[in-house]
Amino acid sequence: MDVVLERVDGRRYRIGATRGGRYDVGADVVVRPGPGGADLPHDLVHFAVEEVAGLTLGIYGQVAAGGDVGGFFRTGHPRTLAERQRSERVGRAGRHEVERSELLAGLVGPDGRMRPHPDVDERLRGRIEARLAELVDAWRAVPAGGRLVLPWPEHLQLRHGRLPGERRAEVSGRRR
Repeated sequence: MDVVLERVDGRRYRIGATRGGRYDVGADVVVRPGPGGADLPHDLVHFAVEEVAGLTLGIYGQVAAGGDVGGFFRTGHPRTLAERQRSERVGRAGRHEVERSELLAGLVGPDGRMRPHPDVDERLRGRIEARLAELVDAWRAVPAGGRLVLPWPEHLQLRHGRLPGERRAEVSGRRR
């Protein structure tokens, strides 16, 4: 899956995703306005913290697995019953990782630095800040109307949307 950030202008950005990787599930995610400003996009912060912290079922892991993360990442077509069920199942399984992602992203200030927190190891904080600095540099080079495309790491993706221990029939919505 590729996460796509599109710079609208100096103040706004849009976010979407293309699902084309060998483990991706579902159609592409429609590009929508991103929350917050374009100087340090909130979605870029989530990408950095989830990638560095290894969150397989954070926001982007859920999107790659076919989830819509509570409706924030929708495709351009009505979802089937199986797609809705998969999204709900992945959402339930990833609830704690999304909470962790929100905690980590919430510690990042407008300068890209993280405030200390008792539940965040100093080394993790340093790695997140370093990765975020790389991503922010790449983002700042994107002109208005341009895009930054970030591949979501395969090692952080579920295989074909299957949660550990699920059988194929459970994933497709069929019972045997």
